[in-house]
Amino acid sequence: MAEDTVLNTVPAMMMLEAMDAVSNGIVIVDCDSRITYVNEAYLHILKVSREQVMHKQISVIEPGAMILDALRDRLPRLHRPVEVKTRGKKIMVNITPIIKHQKLIGAVSVFEDITELSRSHQEFERAQRLSHSIFKAAAYGNTGRPSKFSHIIGQDPKFIRCLRLAELVAPTDATVLIEGESGAGKEVLVEAILRISGKRCRPFVNINCSAIPETLMESELFGYTSGSFTGAAKKGRAGKFELADGGTVFLDEIGEMPLFMQAKLLRALQSGEIQKIGSDTIQKVDVRVVAATNRDLKQMVRAGTFREDLYFRLNTFTIVIPPLRDRGHDIILLARHFLKKFTDKYHKQLVFSQSVMDCFLSYPWKGNVRQLESCIEYAVIVCNAGTIYAEHLPEELQLTSPAPRTESLPAAAELPPPAERKHDLKTDIAEMEKNRIEAVLEETGGNKTKAMKLLGISRRTFYKKWKKYDLDKMMSKK
Repeated sequence: MAEDTVLNTVPAMMMLEAMDAVSNGIVIVDCDSRITYVNEAYLHILKVSREQVMHKQISVIEPGAMILDALRDRLPRLHRPVEVKTRGKKIMVNITPIIKHQKLIGAVSVFEDITELSRSHQEFERAQRLSHSIFKAAAYGNTGRPSKFSHIIGQDPKFIRCLRLAELVAPTDATVLIEGESGAGKEVLVEAILRISGKRCRPFVNINCSAIPETLMESELFGYTSGSFTGAAKKGRAGKFELADGGTVFLDEIGEMPLFMQAKLLRALQSGEIQKIGSDTIQKVDVRVVAATNRDLKQMVRAGTFREDLYFRLNTFTIVIPPLRDRGHDIILLARHFLKKFTDKYHKQLVFSQSVMDCFLSYPWKGNVRQLESCIEYAVIVCNAGTIYAEHLPEELQLTSPAPRTESLPAAAELPPPAERKHDLKTDIAEMEKNRIEAVLEETGGNKTKAMKLLGISRRTFYKKWKKYDLDKMMSKK
């Protein structure tokens, strides 16, 4: 008899060990609904101790538990989603009554924690509803330019729609994902959203994901405690999320974040909790997230280089900024704005020729607004006459400049005589620059300090040019 007992006990112990090893929660109740067994996963998922639940009525632990219905009607429940309100959990349940010799002796429930999955779906559905209502408002409401963003230059309908969407989503706490090519104006739109956000007076932290080394990213985002790694500050350091608590975090270039950090970021976004390196303490933070990228995140998800769950979490509300080449006359509006900016800076009075404006409209602008701004600063520096022509533009734009050009050529003083002119851009630019410096020196009576101010260049640059063009010789002739 003792031998039979041992033989019966060993398999039972092995079965219990096996049930403790699985990730699904398991609970067994008797016919009176008292809990007779729970595995480790049950305790972990519902965050209870074994002492709290064993031999208790399951209705005390899980009020309205579906297993009670199975005890009453002796019918199984398969793949049923259930919300355990007292524990803040959502689970997928499979329940089977235990019947022996036609007598009910209890029931077993095996369940999977689907809280995070459910939350992702809920957030996605909420995002869809929010997007639908805001897109509808943008489409059928006031289609004019948002008055709160009057400082942003642009009249193209696609761009105006972006501004309208930004104006509508800004006062909410919704996560915003801004997509667009490099230089298209993502940072400008983020600043505009922040300006009218409910958190505009709260902390704002800009995190450039492409600029942080992979080995330092976790400590930069979430901080670290004293002595947590070699080289750590003695007092530790707060991370970007902690510094932004109560305000807004801007995750720039989110597509550059490595996969291992995406998992940690997802946890912070979903739970609002962070954990410093070297600490066992979980810290609550309240931040609104605005992210931006020039990458195709959907394609990255398909390629396995960006987490799908993080994509859905960030994709609560997406605004896609059109590239500059698709914004038509906005190119000219922006060009004139930058011309005013740089002529004021360099103390010049210049206008665009028609061929230059034609060139601007035909150029593809792969660098978008940022490239246009750099191009015009270059042209303003190079041009010393009253009109900017195609030859004053950077070389890559000259290759796309419309031809032939019917407008008048620059004044003779701007370029050397044709017979003496070498047919390369660098020589022409050098000649124009030398002529300009000589003209300013003549205007100031040889006063170098005044000449530097009029030219808008530093003392060091001025004397480099002085030496380069051998201006001592010119001044000695005066």
